[in-house]
Amino acid sequence: MFVHRARSISMLIAAAAIASHTGAAAQPLTKATIVQMHPVIGPGEDVFIYAVPKQLGYFKAEGLDVSIQGAQSGTVAAQVIQSGGAQIGTTAPESVLQMREQGGDMFAFFQIKQNGGTFLVVPPDSPIKRIEDLKSKTIGAPSFGAGGGLALKANLREVGIMPDQYTALSIGAGPAAFAALQNKQVDALVTWDAMLGAAENSGMSLRIVDIPLQDSLAGMTVATTQSFANSNPKALEGLCRAMAKGLHFAMTDREAAIRVFWQEFPTARPANLDPATALRNHAHVLDRFLEKAMEGVAYGDNTGQFIASAWRNSQANYQANGALKGTVQAEAGYSTRFLAACNAFDRTVVAADTKKH
Repeated sequence: MFVHRARSISMLIAAAAIASHTGAAAQPLTKATIVQMHPVIGPGEDVFIYAVPKQLGYFKAEGLDVSIQGAQSGTVAAQVIQSGGAQIGTTAPESVLQMREQGGDMFAFFQIKQNGGTFLVVPPDSPIKRIEDLKSKTIGAPSFGAGGGLALKANLREVGIMPDQYTALSIGAGPAAFAALQNKQVDALVTWDAMLGAAENSGMSLRIVDIPLQDSLAGMTVATTQSFANSNPKALEGLCRAMAKGLHFAMTDREAAIRVFWQEFPTARPANLDPATALRNHAHVLDRFLEKAMEGVAYGDNTGQFIASAWRNSQANYQANGALKGTVQAEAGYSTRFLAACNAFDRTVVAADTKKH
């Protein structure tokens, strides 16, 4: 009788444990949307802030069901976040500060790019070695009213080169812009890391000329609203930690990261290239992105750190050209509150995950 009762009690305890575990597993995942500051998915930050965490279950392990959408620019992405159309997203520091000047509660919680990754490129044999050499030259850029083109204009003015002493052509981005450089329609081209990687994949040989002012500004960041952070601190920690894991995965093995990227976004794989070439090309674009994004960050170090001076420089620069009023302190645009939680994971486990892909 005693043995039978003990066995029955053991069975009841086991059943209760299974029911408890099943109940916990059945807890609904918290839905969240990431908005990107560009409309097209590509082998840059999309790889590690979404594709890797999604495919490897990093989001799910944090109790999250995450989707992604694009926007036309950092300004539009910031508007989507502030309006609640997405919980987090990539944007530019000046866009965060613009939202706050307009009464919003947006703030950045993870810095993706330690260097904005925008610069000039010239042919290898060009006499242009620094921006002072641009006097009387023709310069191409996606735009001279924003981004690197605007920073270059300001920087040239600082070194005594006025707009009437060079020719500025807004020629967009992509293959057509690089063709203009190759055909000598422009002497130098303002571009960014991922576009440089794509141009190099096509066989072009180019030399980088730094834009010193641009190097001093804050780069791409991940932002949310104070209201979301206050109501969902654990979800925000989980989102950030999953992205930081994805970043460490990509820093460990670029090609493994691209293979995972293609699993999540099959149509992103170049259909006109053989698999080995396509993998090598996309890994090179990602490598160019990370080269600037992780400037000064050693492998295995904590990521997402903010550079206070860069944020102040961004505010001063955009205030000088009228994009910001200066009514909000630069430091109000970001918070280090979640960085410890973002980086609280075992890097050896994530590095081992790359061997499975």
